[in-house]
Amino acid sequence: MKKLRLFHILFLILVILMIAFVFARIKKWVRVVSFDEISETDDSVANYENHDSIMPLTDEQFKLIRQKEEVILVLGNEPFAEGRGREDSLAAMLERATGGEVINCAVEGSCMSMEEPAFDISRSPMNIFSPYYLSCVACSKIDYEADLQVALNASGDDLPKEGEEVLKTLKELDMDRVDVVVIFYDGADYLKGVPTGLDEKRFDDPYCTFLGSFSATVEMIRSSYPGIRFIVMSAPYMYHVSDDGTWEPNEDHPNTEGASLSDYVMAQYNLCVNGHDISFLDDYYTGINLNDGYGYLTDGRYLNTEGRKLLCDRLLYAINFYDSENLGKVDISAT
Repeated sequence: MKKLRLFHILFLILVILMIAFVFARIKKWVRVVSFDEISETDDSVANYENHDSIMPLTDEQFKLIRQKEEVILVLGNEPFAEGRGREDSLAAMLERATGGEVINCAVEGSCMSMEEPAFDISRSPMNIFSPYYLSCVACSKIDYEADLQVALNASGDDLPKEGEEVLKTLKELDMDRVDVVVIFYDGADYLKGVPTGLDEKRFDDPYCTFLGSFSATVEMIRSSYPGIRFIVMSAPYMYHVSDDGTWEPNEDHPNTEGASLSDYVMAQYNLCVNGHDISFLDDYYTGINLNDGYGYLTDGRYLNTEGRKLLCDRLLYAINFYDSENLGKVDISAT
């Protein structure tokens, strides 16, 4: 009887040791992540999640339209505006890569949104270079000369040097020639504390929000020229540069609206995919992100040569996406 009891005790001890061993292994293998950790900037999963959504141009029967895509119109700010005319500029790289024509109407210092009040150029001269105003010049051929003079009187030499040339180019441009419109703005709206527009009831003027101005621009061009394909580039990752020159995650430095740049990126992604059915290229998590942005940026924000090469390749990928996948399987349009 004693031997049997001793056996039971030893068996129980063995079971306890086995359970302890298994628990120790599980604890080693499995890392329990708290909600606070998930919310931190250093989230490795979020940094590599790809939000690319490459949409084709389709006709009214949702049949694919294959275009030559030889003429590309760009609306944007610094990424395309910097180095205008140089061989290592993003526009020049894209033109060489596609073999087509790139009409660069990016304006340095501009934002996606307009400033308050939206259409008072005398109080907000840079509104004349917002994408919505530029799309009105291109599509409805509005007379911009009077507004330009008002803007010059209000700001003088502070207006971008390429601004007048961009307005003139769009006024004279035959939009029927344009195959693709690329919209590419960096984090300027985030830096200026522009409202995202996610809270629609909060703002009376949608043109003064990031999403409102973006949506109005797409609708203006699409309603006038439905045969144009859109490719929207998200803002690349941007660091906050501290007083001592340290590059810090922008998520740790929300703007005056309490938003980080990722809020603008994801809001634009959702509107492209769920609202407009147009192509979106994620350059915040996939292209230039928190972990590798140091190799592609200067001053925490601006693209260096390697950054421009990377984003040119990303654009080329989106432009040619359906040509490579659907060669010989899509309708050829005369548009």
